[in-house]
Amino acid sequence: MNVKWKTSALMDDIPLRYKFLIILLGVLIPIISINTLFYLQTSKNAETREQENLQISVERAGYDFMQMVNECVAIGNTVAADRTLNEMLDYNYADYDEYYENYDNVLRDRLRQYSNLHSYILWLGVYTTNPTIQSGNSYFVLQDSDKNSEWYQKIAGSKEKVLLTSYLDTNPMYPNQKKVYISIIRKMDNYPGLLKHTKYLRIDLRLDSLKELFAKERDYMTLKLIDDKKRIVLASDQSHDDAGDSQLLSLPVESRASGDGAIKDIIRPLGPANYTQGWNLVGTPERKDISGELRHILRFILILALITTLIPAILFVVILRSYNLRVKQLYKHMKLVNYERFETIHMYEGKDEIGGLLRSFNMMTEKIRNLINDVYKLEIQKKDLELERVRAELNYLQSQVDPHFLFNTLNAVLVICKKYKYEQVTDIIRNLAQILRRLLSWKDDLVTIEEEVMFIEMYLQIEKFRFQDRFSYELDVDPGLMKYRIPKMSIQALVENSCKHGLQSVKGARLIRIGIHRSYEDLIITVEDNGIGMNKDKLDWINRNLHSDDDTGKNIGLRNVYKRLKVYYDGQAKLVIESDPYVRTAIVIQIPLNQVQAQAGGEIHV
Repeated sequence: MNVKWKTSALMDDIPLRYKFLIILLGVLIPIISINTLFYLQTSKNAETREQENLQISVERAGYDFMQMVNECVAIGNTVAADRTLNEMLDYNYADYDEYYENYDNVLRDRLRQYSNLHSYILWLGVYTTNPTIQSGNSYFVLQDSDKNSEWYQKIAGSKEKVLLTSYLDTNPMYPNQKKVYISIIRKMDNYPGLLKHTKYLRIDLRLDSLKELFAKERDYMTLKLIDDKKRIVLASDQSHDDAGDSQLLSLPVESRASGDGAIKDIIRPLGPANYTQGWNLVGTPERKDISGELRHILRFILILALITTLIPAILFVVILRSYNLRVKQLYKHMKLVNYERFETIHMYEGKDEIGGLLRSFNMMTEKIRNLINDVYKLEIQKKDLELERVRAELNYLQSQVDPHFLFNTLNAVLVICKKYKYEQVTDIIRNLAQILRRLLSWKDDLVTIEEEVMFIEMYLQIEKFRFQDRFSYELDVDPGLMKYRIPKMSIQALVENSCKHGLQSVKGARLIRIGIHRSYEDLIITVEDNGIGMNKDKLDWINRNLHSDDDTGKNIGLRNVYKRLKVYYDGQAKLVIESDPYVRTAIVIQIPLNQVQAQAGGEIHV
């Protein structure tokens, strides 16, 4: 054997845990060293770059925002200095016609020109206490709801002429919702002689424009606009189209650190003006790869990686050769198992864990080939025999249905025919013929409740014919259960048992009640009579005999029904007998609905 095969055999005898230890020593130590150097270098550069970019971006966004605000303040100063506008808003109009004449001539486009020139203005208008002004377009009379609003209370209670404010107000698109507004409010009090009525100019900023401004810095940070009450008014990572109360959230005064604690949020005051006091712009850095700095580090990492991966690569090649071939062979033979081909692996197994796995696989295949014909095929035969036994038992149980009532019926028909000269036998003969035809035509083991009830009703009509006025019956069936399938003649056997054993010895009125209902997840079938019943000892004996495998030849009808239910519903059906002598005897069948199959659109055989 040459040196090459000697080296491979030697590695095959080394346990896997020692091989992995070699891998860990040869790979993990260099990788940890590289990652440590990479982390130290990149984290330092990333922190510096992020802080610089964040500061610049916040300043840029704050400057652009203040440009909008300052322009709106300038518009407010211009409107407040418009003497003609102030005069017309301070004038008391005699009637609507006089106001609308001045509105059409002067007021209509007086303010609209400013909103048309600046796309970031959502709305510009004046609120006044002048009751002769007709609310609409850009001019509104102050109502109680306006005076209760946050913006009005701020400007009315402030000594400043101009305020930058945020508040929640009705969303005109969805009146039942609240919407966030950012507005510049200006008192129109430039002319002392025109102060009969209080006037406020309100300029609403378009939030979409602000979001577009914030979106320019999205690559670097997430921006949040904080008002003078420390509330988040607008954030670049949130939707504010249909804002609710939850959009105005509390924000701690101090800055917070980002996920790794290295780069902090930057809070920038909007400006020194009185109307921006307390307003801040907060920038939170985005966690992104910093490509510029990483290029310099990448060259260093590549050189170090070449050196630190050379030795582990050699170790990997030697170790992989020790188990690669054997693992491939094992995989190949395991795939053959899917096709029931249990072939042994013929090669040097080795003394390590993979060698033990190969030996176990070979032993397994040998045992499987020896057992597959004996155990597996024997189990299949056993299942087939069990199935045949169940089928035979079903046929046997179904063949035990007692036809005793047919003979009694025939005798009764003969007596009544002689007594009444054939005048009342038409219905009874028709029912008897249908019963006989049904017994001969029923092929399926399971029938619908509707078929079973029709059969029972024909049977009860015959019994009523026999007992005349001394016999009556009641049927109470849930119509929604008619298509469910049960073993055929399972209810009829209980009805026959009540007629035969419960009512024969009763001298007074005989009554049978049949009820079929749903209770939660169960199908409940009840057959109740007012016959002689049975005492507790006899009832206990019948229950023991019912659940016993010994065939005593008694209570065949009940045993037949119980065994058929047990076979068809995997032992989940219950049969309970209750009796109060000379008062009430009831037999209750309880079957889980998930065990009962509904017949959808099945044909009913009459």
